Amino acid sequence: MIKENIIKGVKMAIGVVAAISLARVLNLEFYTTAATVLIVAMLSSKKQSLKLSGILLLAAVFSLGLASVLFLLLGFSLPVFALYIFIFTFFMYKFDTKSAIITNVVLVMQIYSLETVSFPILLNQMALMLIGVSVAFVMNIITVDIEAELLEYCRQVENLFESIYRNMGKRLNNEVEADVINEDLKKLDQLLKQAKKRSYDYLQSFYLEYNDYYLEYFNMRSQQYYTVMRMQKFMKQDFLDQTEVRLLRGFTDQFADTTRELNTSKLEKERLEEIKYHFIYLAELPGTNKQLQNRVALHQYLYSLENLLELELNFISKYKNSSRLESLAQ
Repeated sequence: MIKENIIKGVKMAIGVVAAISLARVLNLEFYTTAATVLIVAMLSSKKQSLKLSGILLLAAVFSLGLASVLFLLLGFSLPVFALYIFIFTFFMYKFDTKSAIITNVVLVMQIYSLETVSFPILLNQMALMLIGVSVAFVMNIITVDIEAELLEYCRQVENLFESIYRNMGKRLNNEVEADVINEDLKKLDQLLKQAKKRSYDYLQSFYLEYNDYYLEYFNMRSQQYYTVMRMQKFMKQDFLDQTEVRLLRGFTDQFADTTRELNTSKLEKERLEEIKYHFIYLAELPGTNKQLQNRVALHQYLYSLENLLELELNFISKYKNSSRLESLAQ
């Protein structure tokens, strides 16, 4: 993050110098205004800056046209300028383009200070706007590649899930306490929040390409996290040594292996269906209250496992041709 902030600061500084220099070379009035436009255009993400640049330019046409009409008809007075502010900001808020207010009001204030409207002046103001957004577009091409950071987040998340799943299997055999799993879940929660924020930053670092792989990956992992959190409610009791426990323990350990490398397949789905068939048709009916409580908890555990599996299979199916999926599986 420090490196990114330094690069953003350097880009902003170079962009300001470039915009002002270009405006001066073209002998534009109020040339420093180009820097104001550039700063506003660069405050958004790379992907959003394209839309923002279009909004700024279209709003400038409307703003300068509106101001020209008002000043020519009603004169250059403070009440007329206030009327312009009212009408312009009303439409900017109405169309959710308030980001264009500051730069365009500055351009109109300069016309107000000159107390005259002419084609060269309007052309000057539009040129300032165009220079600002153009230089911002060029400067935004330079971005920091954070994919290596996202891959590291992926590995950390997978390590935690593997640990959680293995401890869940052990919990079925009463080998660990529930607190052991809860500690990993706390770490996972914080890690996923950071990872999703950074994956959104990565998504916004492209002009046209839509790279949502990492964002969708961490969203999938977050859904799995919430499923695992719900599973903890029925894993607090001591489980009996029975066939159903051994079946679920074996599948949980197997899932821990496949989820780490994202190579879960329909074979796991078929295996889970076999376990479901056993629970419904082959398992002996509970004979005691303790066995009944165990069976209810194991049924909930089973269907939660199915949800975890479906989430992963859906993600793998969606991105099965992605090179990034292959890199995570290595």
